[in-house]
Amino acid sequence: MKSLYRSSKKSKSQNSARLEAAQRLDVLEERDGYIGLGNQSGSSSAVNERHTRDLVSGVTRRRRYLDFLIQTYYKGKADSMEQRLKTVLRMGMYELLFTSTPDHAALNEAVELARDYVREGAASLANGILRTVLRNKDNLPVPAETPLETYLGIMYSHPDWMVKRWLGTVGKDATLKMLERNNERPVFGVHIVSGRDRVLEALEKANVAVTASELVPDFIRISSIQPLFRGGFFKDGSVRVQDEAAALVVHAMSPAREDSILDMCAAPGGKALYAALLMAETGKVVAADIHSKRLHLLDKNMELFDVSNLDMEEMDGTRPPDKWGEAFDKVLVDAPCTGLGVLSKRADMRWHREESDLKDLIQLQIRLLDGAAACVKPGGLLVYSTCTTEREENMGQVEAFLERHADFRLEPAPDIIPAGLRDAQGNYESRPYESDMDGAFAARLRKN
Repeated sequence: MKSLYRSSKKSKSQNSARLEAAQRLDVLEERDGYIGLGNQSGSSSAVNERHTRDLVSGVTRRRRYLDFLIQTYYKGKADSMEQRLKTVLRMGMYELLFTSTPDHAALNEAVELARDYVREGAASLANGILRTVLRNKDNLPVPAETPLETYLGIMYSHPDWMVKRWLGTVGKDATLKMLERNNERPVFGVHIVSGRDRVLEALEKANVAVTASELVPDFIRISSIQPLFRGGFFKDGSVRVQDEAAALVVHAMSPAREDSILDMCAAPGGKALYAALLMAETGKVVAADIHSKRLHLLDKNMELFDVSNLDMEEMDGTRPPDKWGEAFDKVLVDAPCTGLGVLSKRADMRWHREESDLKDLIQLQIRLLDGAAACVKPGGLLVYSTCTTEREENMGQVEAFLERHADFRLEPAPDIIPAGLRDAQGNYESRPYESDMDGAFAARLRKN
């Protein structure tokens, strides 16, 4: 496969984690951020990969604040700075300010990278700017005479509009907690499907701390999944990545033996697969989505986990086929949304969401809910879920749906959802500023 990255001259930095990170960050910049933050080229060793991923995701999270510092200490116009140099400065500042890397190592490596990856003359410029940051490390500048949303947006690296919304909806204290949470290194939720003892032993040998879920059986939280990749646990179907918040959305649907279930917006299929596993080879789960390429990511997992009660179908959920009219006991609409509850894991998303996206997404959610309503059997259940924090996409949509569909009623989440993860109406709601889980929402709508 042709490399995604531009070549640079050979040097002692050629195979370093920092060079790999710089290349990935520049590809993110060129492609507007819509590639994964994981290993794209496959060139990093297992030892370097974790460092590389931390640099890429960390710099992406802190980008606005790092650019504020660059603009402050660079004598020219930061907007006209060559991209490779800006990337090296962002990385150097991130390591100096937000990691445990020794100052001298972070500084020297950044200067060396500027020489090798940018050009010879860039090294002295990088050295001067980064040494200035280092001298002022305990007294760095802050934005002056700016609105609160701009001040917080710069200091915590979020768009102004996002901060302003949260200040207006959840208040300053909760907003600060959310901003801090979004900038933390994410933990990974893992479902241990089989071989629990082997999995835990491998993590212990790798010195990876494990926290068992108190809510969902066989789920754990870990800081790194690399030992599981290296141990082949993903390849043999022992484990799968899924956050507890997403697993609880499936439990909000109460999958039972012999159920017929439709997952209306299934791609890439994690929730549909978990529902099928919970049903223990009984009943039928249909994973449907309009995006066939993403949906077929489920193909490999169906074989890997030996799931026979799961089918896939390419389908526009706003216009379900007539054959699905009142055909399912339970329908899940895990709707496309702003995703503002998962910004810790999706570091790049904050820079690509616009407030104007909300209007279009709300309209799509309405059409999906109306399409799904026709597929639910009388007495059946429609579960509407998102991974956002915004009321307009959550309870606001539920209220509007009930006004349009008098044959449905709202009922509370099942007992597996604790009181601390319920809103005032009894719906499942995970708030990222109040728990270690992703943000999520799910409402149960019973058809009369």
